[in-house]
Amino acid sequence: MNTTKEKYLAEECLRDGSALVIRAVHSTDKPLLKEAMHHLSPQSLYYRFLTPKKELTDKELAYFTEVDFLHHVALLASVEDNGHLVPAGVGRYVMADSGPTTKRAEVAFAVGEEYQGRGIGTLLLKHLTKIGREAGLEAFTALVLCENRKMLEVFRNCGLAMETKMDSPGVLKVVLLLK
Repeated sequence: MNTTKEKYLAEECLRDGSALVIRAVHSTDKPLLKEAMHHLSPQSLYYRFLTPKKELTDKELAYFTEVDFLHHVALLASVEDNGHLVPAGVGRYVMADSGPTTKRAEVAFAVGEEYQGRGIGTLLLKHLTKIGREAGLEAFTALVLCENRKMLEVFRNCGLAMETKMDSPGVLKVVLLLK
C-alpha cells in the first residue's frame, strides 16, 4: 500500500471476493467522473447531492478532481471487469474550513448502482478514516437524507462512534468520531 497522499493506492477484497483498487483521485480523472454520473440512478444522485442532478459542470468536475490532499482528499474505487479496472465509487472529505485548528471534515460518497451493496462505501470510509486520522482530524460530518438507509447503515456499522441530529426536515447530520 502506497500511502503518500497524492499517490495513495491500496487493494482490498470485496464481500463477494472480487478485488477492489482504491487510489487517489487525479485531475486527469475528469472524464471518469463525468462518465460515472451516468451510472448513478436519479435517486442515488439525489442522495449524494441532496438536490436533483444529472451532470457535473466543468467547475464541479474541477473541484472534484483537483484536490490538494490536505484540505480536500478524494479516493476512487475501481473493480476489475474483463481485465480492465472500472470506476465503481468515489469517497472524499473536505475540511470544514482551512484554518490551522480545523479538526473536522465533511465526508461524502457515491457508488455506482451495479456496485452497491458490495462493501465499497465501507472500504472507502475505512481509507478516508486512516488518512483523516493521520492528518489529525477528530471527526467526519455528513448530511444524509433520512431515507438513505444504505448510507446510514454504512455509518452505523463502520466501527466509529456516531452521533446524529436532525439538521433540517428529512436531513440528518451525522458525526463520526475518529478519536
